[in-house]
Amino acid sequence: MNYKIETKEAFRIVGAKRRYVMNAEENFSEIPKFWYEQVQTGLIPKLCGVMDTKLSGILGVCTCMEGKDFDYYISVASDKPLSEGLEEYEIPAATWAIFECVGAMPKAIQDLQTRIVSEWLPASGYEYADAPDIEVYPEGDQSSELYKCEVWLPVTKKK
Repeated sequence: MNYKIETKEAFRIVGAKRRYVMNAEENFSEIPKFWYEQVQTGLIPKLCGVMDTKLSGILGVCTCMEGKDFDYYISVASDKPLSEGLEEYEIPAATWAIFECVGAMPKAIQDLQTRIVSEWLPASGYEYADAPDIEVYPEGDQSSELYKCEVWLPVTKKK
C-alpha cells in the first residue's frame, strides 16, 4: 500500500450529510446510493462552486467512528459562506495516514479501506485518532481502472 504520514491544520467542509448505522457491509452499498442520489440532484456542480481552499476535490467524510451511528458528508473544503441546503463540519487538525487508491469506484476504495483496517493498521505502529476518515476524489473518470484518489485515516503513534 502506497501511503504517507502528514499533519494538517483544521479546515471546514460544506456539503450534503446523511446519518448511517455502523455496519460496513450495509454501508458499502448504501453510501454509493447516497452519492448517486446527490449527483442526480446537481450537488457536485454546486459544491465545485464553493470549493476554495488548498484541498481540491470532492470529499467523502465519515465523521464518527465510535458508537452506533455516524454522519457521512459528500462535501468540499471551503471558507465561503454556507449556501442554502448545505451543511458544514469542522475537520480538526490531525495527523493522517494518506493512502493512494487506484481503480474504478466504488470497488477500489472499498477494497483499500478494508485492507487498511485489516492489514496496515494492526502492523503499522499507529492507531485510530479521534478525527474523521476522509476520501479525496479529484476530477477524473471514476469508472476507469487508472482513476486515482486518496483515503485519509486519522492516526496517532501507538504508546
